[in-house]
Amino acid sequence: MLDEESTDAVSALHDLSATDLIAGFRARQFSPSDVLDDVLAHIAVWEPHIKALYAFDPEGARAAAKASTERWQKGEAHGVLDGVPVTIKDNIATKGVPVPLGSATMKLVPAEADAPPAARLREAGAIIFSKTTMPDFGMLSSGLSSFHPLTRNPWDLRQNPGGSSAGAGAAGAAGY
Repeated sequence: MLDEESTDAVSALHDLSATDLIAGFRARQFSPSDVLDDVLAHIAVWEPHIKALYAFDPEGARAAAKASTERWQKGEAHGVLDGVPVTIKDNIATKGVPVPLGSATMKLVPAEADAPPAARLREAGAIIFSKTTMPDFGMLSSGLSSFHPLTRNPWDLRQNPGGSSAGAGAAGAAGY
């Protein structure tokens, strides 16, 4: 576990549910850009320790959050998740990003299109800011990957979260 001083250095927007985020956007209590900034600050504290992310794209996410913020300011939200930051597992294709399937044996060829789960998230306005790590082909319960560094459990950095969604589990537990 990281010390409290490190984890308290950022606000708590990252702790809100998607429903709470949308309500806050609608009430203009905060913007998608505010939320993303908070999430990115939180990730900066945790990610060096847990290594849950792959294809982390803060600049692309900032651009998407800015566009979402502008839509919310005009009262023209795009979909039920407009501005909500999300991650998606390494094995779900996202356009322009290689899909290593957690394995060093895969050729790193950028995906030509979003897979349906990624496409539906984007259509709903979600901001995919990163993919999450997984073991080779999602087949090791240990969470070990020949491509990704070993992901750690944020509740006990001596442990890994294990499972095919090791990165997703760690990211969720860490509050990403």
